[in-house]
Amino acid sequence: MMMGRGYTNPDAAGYLMEADACKKVEAELRRIADKYQRKIEREQTAREREFEAAMQYRSENELLDAYGWEVITEKQYELYLDIFHRGRKALENHAPTVNEAAHRILLRILSDIAAEQREWRFSALIPAQQTAEIERAAKAKQEWREKLRKIREDLDLAAKPDGPCST
Repeated sequence: MMMGRGYTNPDAAGYLMEADACKKVEAELRRIADKYQRKIEREQTAREREFEAAMQYRSENELLDAYGWEVITEKQYELYLDIFHRGRKALENHAPTVNEAAHRILLRILSDIAAEQREWRFSALIPAQQTAEIERAAKAKQEWREKLRKIREDLDLAAKPDGPCST
């Protein structure tokens, strides 16, 4: 028996190797996901530029200034404002791009790999450590539920007109 080793399970080394392999794959996929995130941001910037070029006004304030200086009429102002709002809404609610779909897929895969990595690390623990980890996770989950319940209660009390916040 080797001294200084934290695990007595003979399979632990293999489990930990699998967990480390998951960590490597996760790091590489994170790098690729970050690359897609930058592409998504560039696409969004390009859409914004196209919108501003087509609209000739970048904000509601610019529209209001044009109306205030009588560059455009009230009817044009209302029309431009409506177009501006619809254009903004279309920018925010556009159909997903290929890069956005790829990024979303990578995030799902990353989530799966992180879960697998946790499972491999858990499997490397001796039974007593696994039991302790299960108890710790159950306690943390219960504490989280209690915290959420308290927040909901506080929000409900604050929302009621006859609650402690109203005087």
